[in-house]
Amino acid sequence: MKHSTCSRPVTATLMRPFGTLILFFFLAVGTAFAQQVTGTVTNSQGGPLPGVNVVVKGTNRGTATDRDGRYTINANSSATLVFSYIGYVSQEVSVGNQSTISIQLADDQQALNEVVVVGYGTQRKSSLTAAVSTVTPKELKALPVISPQQALQGRVPGVSIVNNSSPGVEPVVRVRGVGSISLNPNPLYVIDGVPAGGLNNIDPKDIESLEVLKDASAAAIYGSRAANGVILITTKKGSNNGKININIDSYYGTQSAWRTLDLLNRDEYIRYGTALLTASGQPVPGRFNNLNTPIYDGATQTFAQTDTDWQDVMFRNAPITDNQLSITGGNAQSRFYMSVGHFSQQGILPFTDYNRQSFRINSDHKFSKFLTVGQTLLASTDFRRLERDGGGRSLVMNIMRMTPYWPVRDPTKIGGFSTTAQGLDATDPENPLRVAEQEQQFQTDRGVKLLGTVFTEIRFADWLRYKFTVGADFATTRFNGFLPIYSDGNRSRLIANVSENRNNFFSLLLTNQLTFDKTFGKHYINATAIAERQSAESRSISASGQRPDNNIQVIQGVSNPNGNSSLNENLLISYVGRINYEYGGKYLLSASVRRDGSSKFAPGRKWGTFPAASVGWRISEETFMKNVPLISELKLRASYGRTGFNAIGDYEWQALVLANNTLYPFNNATQLGSYINVLSNSDLSWEINNTTDVGFDLSLLNNRISLTADVYERQTDGLLLRVPLANSLGYSNSPLANVGSIRNRGLELALGYNHTGKSFQWSATGVFDLVRNKVLNLATPNATINSGSNADFGGFDITRTEVGQPIQSFYGWVVDGIFQNQGEIEAANAIDGNNATFYQNDRTAPGDIRFRDLNGDGRIDANDRTYLGSYIPKFNYGLNLTGNYRNFDFTVFFQGVAGNKIYNGTKVIGQGQLRLFNATTDVLNAWTPQNTNTDVPRSISGDPNQNSRTSDRFLEDGSYLRLKNLSIGYTLPSAVLSKTTRGYMNRLRVYVSSNNLLTFTKYTGYDPEIATRGGNLLNNGIDYANYPQARTLIVGLNLGF
Repeated sequence: MKHSTCSRPVTATLMRPFGTLILFFFLAVGTAFAQQVTGTVTNSQGGPLPGVNVVVKGTNRGTATDRDGRYTINANSSATLVFSYIGYVSQEVSVGNQSTISIQLADDQQALNEVVVVGYGTQRKSSLTAAVSTVTPKELKALPVISPQQALQGRVPGVSIVNNSSPGVEPVVRVRGVGSISLNPNPLYVIDGVPAGGLNNIDPKDIESLEVLKDASAAAIYGSRAANGVILITTKKGSNNGKININIDSYYGTQSAWRTLDLLNRDEYIRYGTALLTASGQPVPGRFNNLNTPIYDGATQTFAQTDTDWQDVMFRNAPITDNQLSITGGNAQSRFYMSVGHFSQQGILPFTDYNRQSFRINSDHKFSKFLTVGQTLLASTDFRRLERDGGGRSLVMNIMRMTPYWPVRDPTKIGGFSTTAQGLDATDPENPLRVAEQEQQFQTDRGVKLLGTVFTEIRFADWLRYKFTVGADFATTRFNGFLPIYSDGNRSRLIANVSENRNNFFSLLLTNQLTFDKTFGKHYINATAIAERQSAESRSISASGQRPDNNIQVIQGVSNPNGNSSLNENLLISYVGRINYEYGGKYLLSASVRRDGSSKFAPGRKWGTFPAASVGWRISEETFMKNVPLISELKLRASYGRTGFNAIGDYEWQALVLANNTLYPFNNATQLGSYINVLSNSDLSWEINNTTDVGFDLSLLNNRISLTADVYERQTDGLLLRVPLANSLGYSNSPLANVGSIRNRGLELALGYNHTGKSFQWSATGVFDLVRNKVLNLATPNATINSGSNADFGGFDITRTEVGQPIQSFYGWVVDGIFQNQGEIEAANAIDGNNATFYQNDRTAPGDIRFRDLNGDGRIDANDRTYLGSYIPKFNYGLNLTGNYRNFDFTVFFQGVAGNKIYNGTKVIGQGQLRLFNATTDVLNAWTPQNTNTDVPRSISGDPNQNSRTSDRFLEDGSYLRLKNLSIGYTLPSAVLSKTTRGYMNRLRVYVSSNNLLTFTKYTGYDPEIATRGGNLLNNGIDYANYPQARTLIVGLNLGF
């Protein structure tokens, strides 16, 4: 009672300063009444310019032009209006007694003074000598995306994005090829100056800009973590136009599978199954001749009346929603940005879901000419329910294999599902809906993330400033797993399993930065010195147990509990120096060096040095170019730099002791034992990446046309690989060692065109890149790394990494047709002149695939395998068209890849005929003596000829062109909106948008956008019946107040 009595005045006391703060914000941006001035702002072609800042000079009062270029502002007759817009020359106009002021802004050499975010600062685009690509706020707004990485797909040359499709799973991102074999070659993400992960927690609408540092000259400033490129994410900071703006962005949509496969129906399945089993001498399943029995005891429906389309059962129309409220404002002294958002996505397969709640507040405050303080803060929670591997089998695989005459549910079974049995049905697939409901529904991940910075900047002089930044990244995740008791008549779980894992991560960054920035006549110097310290700690704890029933799903109620915990720590200390120099705005030089010391490496190996340098020549600024009006900007660039890669475990170089619950008998008693399970490697060091880049930037016709081109070579030495050890040594884990090299060479192009007319404005941007990857050396000259084998997909390795070929190339046999008769088989067996040997094996029969004898020894064995192709596209491309006609706007965005191969595991499932499972209708065209004109081999259970072995039979062209996004919007005219809402609302836009509306591809699986499954880095491009992309249709609303 005492606490309740005190709570009211305490709350009121706390609310007073908060209310005062809100009142301060509103009063700070208030304006006095003056005469009303209206007008229109146009460009040099007479087209309207939306978003032009119109400010009363010397005050904080201002506004911006609407989509038609119109504005309204209150100003005294003695006032001066300042019109400014990026890429145009600012103008000042005295008001006097004018009530209408319309002006035309002249081009300002199109963004030559545009600022680009680079590591630890910004740089004018015209002065940039490194390969840096930017995604602008306009581009970010045009495409509804779930994560920041998706905004890069098809928009930045040299950056490959492959979506993993399942909700909540981050896409695979590669910058300028693949630079690591056994470790995850993701780029470094830097969010508001803090290296951090968990990008799904960031609402893309909070992002001001995305910069990709592609070459080592740009990325080397981040040293030992930048070998695979750096992606800088800068979030919104507010405005200084003296107004508070409130924006609401909301959309609702539905998702569906854009493609399904032709699977056998009940009657086709029975016909196929009969042929498959008869050919191998097995009896026809009893159920085939007795389908008129009930589907379960007490049911009136029979198997003969059941024809289940399992794709229709599992694939669903799934909702997707996104809502955000943002408030921005400020003046010359203070500005802020605040947002709160909620995103929810259900997957197109059951119990695959993701949702996110986020809150952000960013602000900075100039207390004097010399002192500025500011902060950024993200608070986010998320929930995800991922597709779980059931014995390595995906939901899609279970869909494809499930028997079509089987019912979806069976209420007589524990858990409500049944499945076929080996006896009556000669097959035992898993009911995919049971897997979703009982293996996925109760396995969830929840997370909380806090990411923030606080900085103080002291300006000692106009040319010298010091900045101190504290950055913190905290993340906690919790996994709750419950696997209930069930029995489907073939499989069962008689005891429920309960598990819970908790992981906490905390990283603290301290950065001291001193910047010198001064012009001496024709000389401009910008120099930066940095001392930085970043520590990280991660803790985990896990527990599991069992229950005799499904009533309790928490650890507290389990029997036989087990638990474990771990602690990892690392520290990185860095010293950085960088200098940028310009002479006369023509000759450019940039050089940097970073010295990193990491606790992850042994004494004597802890420190690494990462230098970089680049030069540029702005030819367009030379005197002899002044009479060439066609060329607005021409700049040549060249760079070289070294970066490192240290994304290894915290204790990889050390000999690790495993202490578990293993008991050993000593002296007539049992003792808890510990043992060394990993060898130490004190020579372990960074992967070193050396990159050379040459490029140019060209703008034509007053910057209406732009072209950027780069060619590069990127070589990674000291590749970190697990070195296999002989089992006799007694170690259960292989140590890491620096034992290889890999090279990427590439070309990148970005072409843009902008057209601005009186009522129609449009722009086009195209990007193109190609990369060629090659393994230069491994531990030994003939070393190979094989991967991809899976019993459900033939049981052979699918990829091989070896010297002279691209990383993780497809490797297998080459199909040489189908044996049409026994004579062809006998002729092949006689090639080697030995009657005791066989060309393939003693069970090869007409209708089996003939594989090519590549080494000419007359026998098909492992020595006849060869390089079949690469999952790496020969080139990537994207085309983005945007436009405005009066109040209508549109976006048409195409993205595609070409020249890559996909190992089609769905074809192995659909045509492999290893065992009796459902299949695709392709098997109805299987070889028979009456049907010889086919490429589908004979139907026979057990695959005695190993027709399903890894071969080019299952390798397909993975090229595709996808209409990634089509959007059409309409913005209500500002005059109508202002009159209707009495000036309270300044923007109302409605739009419809579709993602993945059209896909053009020769690939025959569910989806050609294939990433790795299960996290194996050497299984990219293998379609293990992966979760497919969804086609999305959304309706959205943007409101501004």
